[in-house]
Amino acid sequence: MAFTSTLLERSVFGNKAVQVYSVTADGAEGTVATGLKSVSWITYAPSSMATAAAHLKLNVLTSGTAAAGYIAVTGVANGDIFYLTVFGS
Repeated sequence: MAFTSTLLERSVFGNKAVQVYSVTADGAEGTVATGLKSVSWITYAPSSMATAAAHLKLNVLTSGTAAAGYIAVTGVANGDIFYLTVFGS
């Protein structure tokens, strides 16, 4: 499933595009589509989470299939809210 992702801000950091998202989980796993060609790195900040065991993988789907510009999130609960700052191109 795709989580509810709200783009809060866009910027540039050196030669990288930066996007800041507020994400609400609608299940135990899902993806965040950034629209970037490739995600280089992210920062993660929990806002309201039932667990701190979230796992994030860059440029893949939850199935493990390569997918440039996506972030796979697992280990969360329905209704968890967190922030992602995404750096990429």
